[in-house]
Amino acid sequence: MLFIIKIIFNFKELIFLIVFLSLASSISYSDDVVINGTGTSNVSGLTFSDGSKFRLYTSQGHWRASSGDYGLSECYGTLKNDKNDDVQFEVFCNMIAQDEENFVMKFFRNKGSQDAGTGKAVIVDATERFKYLLNANCNHAITYIKKNFFGIQKCKL
Repeated sequence: MLFIIKIIFNFKELIFLIVFLSLASSISYSDDVVINGTGTSNVSGLTFSDGSKFRLYTSQGHWRASSGDYGLSECYGTLKNDKNDDVQFEVFCNMIAQDEENFVMKFFRNKGSQDAGTGKAVIVDATERFKYLLNANCNHAITYIKKNFFGIQKCKL
């Protein structure tokens, strides 16, 4: 009789463990990845007689993702301001993780202020560990204090 109780008890423990692990994995899985970043930017270029501008953008910074990853970022792109100072941009950022794996985000916005704003991003390239992020569409928000930026991206997987 003791042998049967021991088997039932172990079976109950096994069922509990399976249910617990199933719930834990479903709760911890998310269809979103959030990336927070900070850094310093540099902008230089030309201003035309009508007030419009064409500029080159570079930045270096740090990032941390909701996945637990963190690393350095290096960005390059172009900014075009029309005579009303609405900016269009296309910027590519190499996001280098703590293990030297990386992914590349393309940031873009059709119009808006450069000092603060929103835009879109898409992950256009990734090494093996980050392949699951490839083609993820992201919402992007950023604000600046002088040359320093604070940004957040929420990416739908």
